[in-house]
Amino acid sequence: MTTSSEDDANSEQSLWQQSLAEFRRDTATQATPGCGATATVSAAFGLALVLKGLRITQQHATDERRQALIEWGEQVNERLAPCADEDVAAFEQFMAAIRKPQESESERETRRQAIDEAAGQATDIPLRAAEDCLEALALVEEALPLSDDMLKSDVRAGALLLHGALSALLLNIDADLSGLRNPQQRARTARHRRDLQREGDTMITRLGLPGGSTFDSSTRGYSRRRPPLPSRS
Repeated sequence: MTTSSEDDANSEQSLWQQSLAEFRRDTATQATPGCGATATVSAAFGLALVLKGLRITQQHATDERRQALIEWGEQVNERLAPCADEDVAAFEQFMAAIRKPQESESERETRRQAIDEAAGQATDIPLRAAEDCLEALALVEEALPLSDDMLKSDVRAGALLLHGALSALLLNIDADLSGLRNPQQRARTARHRRDLQREGDTMITRLGLPGGSTFDSSTRGYSRRRPPLPSRS
């Protein structure tokens, strides 16, 4: 589960240095990794499937356009993969802020500032990861016609993982929005979050794949876009 770029980018305790079994165990039993980190890892694997389709096709038929897409995907991964560890660190930062003493007014103010900073990180990191997912979906749109027919299922599966990860990352933001005390920042983050979901849904629909969803702010729930069921005769 380790690549050299991910090792270089992250610390000794990086999620990318765990085995898959260790990562699954910790996800199921520990506070971290949570949904943000797990979604980011899923997105990185989705992007890996897209890159597989491009790379293996490129081995058999060299194309400058395909090579450019490979390099683009590698750049996205360089930004995306470290977000998994950053999400874990942000959670730990938030918990450390919560535990700060609050006996004096000075201590309470220091604690409030620490919580505000940690809450900002808790939404900023999944937002950046979601933006990377969206860029990776844009890559898929160009990669699919340049991938061998035998590998298009991998590319499409990668797109579904990326879209699912994007939606999961945005759910993570929903959970942390209330921690943003600044109303302008909260509104700006919520608006950006909706835009990302909308763009991701549009892309996955253009690819002819299932998964488009819309967020209903009135019910705080998701509704699937699906054709009406046929009436029973």
